[in-house]
Amino acid sequence: NLTGAGKVLVGLLRRLREDFPRHEYVQLRPRASGAWRLPRQLLWEQAELPWRAARARADVLHVAGATSAPLLRRGGLVMTVHDLAPTRHPALLPGARSRWYWGRFVPLTARFADRVIVPSLATRRDLVELAGVRPERIRVIPWGPMLDVAGPPAAAELARVRTAHALPARYVLYVGTIDRRKDYRTLLGALARLDPALHLVLAGTLIAGRTDLPELVARLGLGARVRVLGYVPEADLPALYAGAAAFVYPSFYEGFGLPVLEAMACGTPVVTYNTTSLPEVAGPAAILLDPPVTAEALAAALARATEDLATREALIGRGLEQVKRFDWRRTAALTQEVYESLIG
Repeated sequence: NLTGAGKVLVGLLRRLREDFPRHEYVQLRPRASGAWRLPRQLLWEQAELPWRAARARADVLHVAGATSAPLLRRGGLVMTVHDLAPTRHPALLPGARSRWYWGRFVPLTARFADRVIVPSLATRRDLVELAGVRPERIRVIPWGPMLDVAGPPAAAELARVRTAHALPARYVLYVGTIDRRKDYRTLLGALARLDPALHLVLAGTLIAGRTDLPELVARLGLGARVRVLGYVPEADLPALYAGAAAFVYPSFYEGFGLPVLEAMACGTPVVTYNTTSLPEVAGPAAILLDPPVTAEALAAALARATEDLATREALIGRGLEQVKRFDWRRTAALTQEVYESLIG
């Protein structure tokens, strides 16, 4: 599945092109090149990208992926910083090169941008504190849910997705990358304390070298209760969310936490952590747990979300209201304002 940054690019471009047709939005991207290599990455970002933008006579260059911004360029420069997890928690990354690039160089280049867009106040605070970006150059523009949800999925669609992914009868769902940023150890400990009929379904990529989830599942004897789906087509996600007894997002650090919004949009109760941007996104519509979270506390929260009818109904209702605060049309309009402030 696309990461949060990838989904943002898709949602933003689609909305900008629909809502501001008199402007031209040109997408520049490097040629597919296989495995990540730092020299190739820097050559693209610091040389080829600004050269191609200048050749296209771009008024504004917006670096919107989780990459560095060119230090030299022609015209206005906007950079989106999705989060500063590698700077705040460098141990999340396995190698010295990746820690230098994402943890130090990428935030450093934000100082050279005319405007920096962030999705949350939490990321804004980190950008000022850890990267030294001046607050007046930062714009907080939240994202919106990416899923096309028009009411609950039909029974036939729920059944199709359940069959396609061999889903258990009752499951708690997690969607996103599976790496050290997520507290899957506590989550598995919580699962072991819950009704054995309740399973855990994980939809997302296992990041090589950044998780020991499979080994931990085997060690705890939870293999029969944990399903790792890997990539799930976007079209299947609404039914996957809607079919879950609850959605759990046990993250230590998030720049935004897009899956929380997606789950709420699908009418699924949410349990997440009260840290970084997550309380901004979840508001009063989720069970928020203060880190450090114990397996007992997470199990109790999941039991409330899956078994207590009054709690479930309250979370679902508040979640559907909370989602209305986040809209891609507004995101695109605020982003366009940033562009136009640089064009003059």
